[in-house]
Amino acid sequence: MSSTKNLSFSLTFIPLVIFIYCLIAYTINLPWLDDFEVGPYTLQEWLKTVDLGKKMDLIWAPNNDHRVIILKLLVLFNYYVFGQFNIQWMIWQSHLYLIPLLYFIFKVLPEENRWMSFAVINLIYLSFQYTLASYWMIAAVQHNTVIGFGLISMYLLAKNKYFEIAIFFTLLACLSNSDGLFFIPVGASLLFLQSNFKKLIIWLLLLTSLVFILFKNYPSWNYHVFALRFFMENPMKSFFGFFYFLGGYVDFFTNDNVPIRLYTTGFFGFLLVMFWGKLLYDFSKGPLKNKINQWKNGTLLNSNVLFILSTILFFLINALAISILRSEYGEYTYLIGNYRIYSVLAVAFTMLMYFQYNLSTRRIQFILIIAIIYWGFSFKTYLPEIKKRKTYLAQSYEDFKSNKDGLGFTAKQIEQYKITEILIKFEKEGIYHPPVSK
Repeated sequence: MSSTKNLSFSLTFIPLVIFIYCLIAYTINLPWLDDFEVGPYTLQEWLKTVDLGKKMDLIWAPNNDHRVIILKLLVLFNYYVFGQFNIQWMIWQSHLYLIPLLYFIFKVLPEENRWMSFAVINLIYLSFQYTLASYWMIAAVQHNTVIGFGLISMYLLAKNKYFEIAIFFTLLACLSNSDGLFFIPVGASLLFLQSNFKKLIIWLLLLTSLVFILFKNYPSWNYHVFALRFFMENPMKSFFGFFYFLGGYVDFFTNDNVPIRLYTTGFFGFLLVMFWGKLLYDFSKGPLKNKINQWKNGTLLNSNVLFILSTILFFLINALAISILRSEYGEYTYLIGNYRIYSVLAVAFTMLMYFQYNLSTRRIQFILIIAIIYWGFSFKTYLPEIKKRKTYLAQSYEDFKSNKDGLGFTAKQIEQYKITEILIKFEKEGIYHPPVSK
């Protein structure tokens, strides 16, 4: 194996090993805020309830404006299979999505300079930009399962294989979080581009019916109505928010520097859109008649490009939805740690699309150097924050046990809802083991 290939191989696995080590070292078996409702509270009510219908209602009940059925089923899975309620385990389990994700990325890379290109993608995606989506249980399970299940489905659709399994995994993505629904129009777009109308009709009939089921007795309609009204009154906030969201990939500043963060992320988001526009322009070149014939034959785009395109489309729909429905909360909302996973995903797949052009070795080497610098900045910026969060949660738990403000709750809420009693009960039963105080 050549020295260049050895280096590329090392640079592929170094970020993966460090990413996994940090997940093991800095996650902590403590719930935070929304984790209580979907975790210990759901498990407690499930065990108390005998009626099957009420059990199903408990699983179906949304958390805020999302139905997180897969997350609640994961809680039950760990209880019935391992006899435990463990926040750490669920965070780790959610990251199994990296197996299919990285496999698909490797498969669609051109064979020439594949390991070097793969190293670039790993350095981009296995960064520390999306801390909350990695270390906060509810965010980790929501986002990771949506991305994992959704991309399995899109890969199968792009390859025109196992259509029924693709529908099943899209269903799982929809049951993971509300943005899993975005894979329905994305999948429909792939089938349309393949000129596969029979499957397109089946896809839409089956999965759009799921939309009506998921939104039946939906409790957050008033919230969405208010959000849309705010958008109509303040469209420019959403316009700029769209670019802030796109550019979360380059957010290397602390919360005390919000204006700088907005300028840098907004500018990068604009550059990203311009790059996509350039790719679209290059694709549009050539006689229209030839492209129509290729579309009719299902050969307009190859399967690799279709898969990459599906991920970028998923991200764009997400960015559009967030920029409209979250604009009322202010610009910083677009930069919170759990949303940045989508920007990093988009940049990784944009590079994946760029690599389809079979770039020269020298150009990929240059991109690799930039990726190494980027990963280093991400590591330096966010690792202290990850460590600090673990320490903070441990201290917050001590306050929580003393009925002071802790784990996202006020002392009044802890006393009123008797929140500590749930964890104490689980601890006595041996199904929950909080971290030991030092």
